Amino acid sequence: MTASPKLFEDNNQKINESLKLYDGRSKLLSVIRFILFFTGVFCLVWAIAKKLPLFYVFFAIIFAVFVVICVIHGNITSKLKYYEALLNVNSRYVARIKGDFEGLFALVRDGLKRRDLIEEAERYASGIGFYRDDHDYCMDLDLFGRKSLFSRLNVAETSFGRRAFARELLGLGDEVRSAEGIVQRQKAVKELVSKPEFLEQYQATAMLGNMKKDPKALIDFASEKKPAKKSLKVMAELQICLWLFPLASMIFFPSFVRALVLGVIAFNLVVWAIGVKANAYYFKAADGMPSQVSTIYKLYSLLESSGLEDEYLRSLISGKEGKTVTSSLSSLSLILFFAGLRSQPIFAFLINSVFPIDNLVCFYMGRWAVRNGDSLYRAVANLAEIEALMCASQISFVSGVSSFPEVEASEDPDDNAYFEGKDICHPLLSPDTAVSNSVTIRSDIALITGSNMSGKTTLIRTVGVCSILAYMGSAVPCSSLKLGRMRIMSSMRITDNLGEDMSTFKAELVRISEIIKCSKEGTSALLFLIDEIFRGTNSDDRTEGALIVLKNLSAKRICGLMTTHDYAMIDHTVNSFKNICYYHFSETYTDTGITFDYKLSDGISRESNARYLMKLVGIE
Repeated sequence: MTASPKLFEDNNQKINESLKLYDGRSKLLSVIRFILFFTGVFCLVWAIAKKLPLFYVFFAIIFAVFVVICVIHGNITSKLKYYEALLNVNSRYVARIKGDFEGLFALVRDGLKRRDLIEEAERYASGIGFYRDDHDYCMDLDLFGRKSLFSRLNVAETSFGRRAFARELLGLGDEVRSAEGIVQRQKAVKELVSKPEFLEQYQATAMLGNMKKDPKALIDFASEKKPAKKSLKVMAELQICLWLFPLASMIFFPSFVRALVLGVIAFNLVVWAIGVKANAYYFKAADGMPSQVSTIYKLYSLLESSGLEDEYLRSLISGKEGKTVTSSLSSLSLILFFAGLRSQPIFAFLINSVFPIDNLVCFYMGRWAVRNGDSLYRAVANLAEIEALMCASQISFVSGVSSFPEVEASEDPDDNAYFEGKDICHPLLSPDTAVSNSVTIRSDIALITGSNMSGKTTLIRTVGVCSILAYMGSAVPCSSLKLGRMRIMSSMRITDNLGEDMSTFKAELVRISEIIKCSKEGTSALLFLIDEIFRGTNSDDRTEGALIVLKNLSAKRICGLMTTHDYAMIDHTVNSFKNICYYHFSETYTDTGITFDYKLSDGISRESNARYLMKLVGIE
């Protein structure tokens, strides 16, 4: 598939037409509601003032029509909000395809006024909360941040979906995923790519649910399967039956009605006050969850009616024992709706004085947990996996050219240390300007030379990112890619740490020592990425140190790429190592400046443009 914003730009026009239609209907119904309200008030006042029974009839009719109009208006308003969310989602696709990160984050901030909400939304979209500086490659491969792989590919609107996608980028989704498992995910991603409208509908629905809160407390409650005491239901039924006494007294003892009503209210409040502490266990689990579970229910309803045919996707959508997920969630959604009605303390006080909502909610929450407790964890976990697959599908939309790689996972680590990529591109580069390159390493170490700014670092990042995408089942920006299942480790962005008495050179030593330590374990194949090794020390130590590292990393189960300007080290490798291949980048100079073609070639480059670049910025 080739990246093109045209489909989504056309969709924007259609969505705007729907927005205009529903906005017009909403304004018309608002006027009708206004007229009905004041007409009804007039009829009621006139009926009371003039004692005209006919106007009571008019009031009743107008009130009934008013209620119907309110319901219709509510549905129109919901559709209006949905199309506004859909427009935002569709516009994000356009920005994502164009590589317009500023436009993407402007859409993330759309409609937000408060600074804390804006900052929260940007953190949510950038995935910066998942950043780990103790990870094998996280700090080097632009996984998280404003202009990152996460921000460009993320379409997950739930906390658990974002977390699942982040774990895939970090290689934590399934560290021992088989080649068959990767192929299974590729098939699922292929079908999702073929349904862009469904992806947008799903994201817009999730966006409206404001799914930023993690449902862990509710999942833990459901998993415990702790039944509520039957006395809760018995007491609730008794409280409801007590209202029969005031009703009966209206006929037989009218003078006692007021006292009986106050007595029932007092009894209800005493029962409620006694149960507040015991019921806190249930309401703590339900806190903030009514909208969450309602949205999860809606998302599964959308999935179940989506017509998805992939076997793996169908297994994630289906419930246990032939039941649909929505059938088990519908009752929980209803229970939590009533739990949400009494979320404010004052309203909880008022409603429980009349009706035992707390006792009933807690009883039915406990009964649901006993009957369906396991289904909630499974529903959330499967939804997270589906959203991670949706994120993986985005490469097919944003890349100029993409294809699904062939990944082998042999039991022998020696057979897995290879990467054969043809026309690979970095997914953060614009498909209009990105330059593709082909790289082949098979139990080899590729030494890459070239001038500053020629593309060396971008190339090794591209190899790393393409490998990550391959292992998560995504398409890769390339014409073809074959690779083995390898652990990825890198040493690229090195920074000092004064708090831990860590110099830049020491920090690099620590990173590279971890790579060497992994290389000696021998339990899995290794792909390493090292940029400008030992740049923080003198030339002699750099050369000697680099040669020691190369010797430690020379094994059949290891392959990697290393950029360098250390030509003394390169000269030593020519005759001393049989497992090293050489690539380089070059440039051309003219009277008006320097031109890079960013094309990788075989061999060694000994060119340097440092003095030329210094002169360009005024350092002479």
